[in-house]
Amino acid sequence: MNTTPEYPTAIVEGDVSAFPEEGLKSAEAVIVHFWGNRCPPFELIEPILEQVATELAGKVKVIKLNIGENRDFATQYGVDGFPMLAMFKGGEVAGIYDGGSLGSWISHAMA
Repeated sequence: MNTTPEYPTAIVEGDVSAFPEEGLKSAEAVIVHFWGNRCPPFELIEPILEQVATELAGKVKVIKLNIGENRDFATQYGVDGFPMLAMFKGGEVAGIYDGGSLGSWISHAMA
């Protein structure tokens, strides 16, 4: 599966070493998409997150972190499967997406 979009993307390819600066210290709310190479639902979530990142630019940053490559880091945040989404605000976890309407979760977590 090719995870590199063939179009410009508003989603940031995350790096574990840069996450404290990019994610935790961000003035914007941050949605972290924990994903893995063998995760077909990733392909379903990606276009929705792209739309969110574009439409809410300046309010929300979307960062994508491959937990297959960063298992220890993912464990810090309770990630035991993927895909998983977490909303960070002010450096703290403000919400975990565990199914249902993604749009409703984002709206609720942003409030």
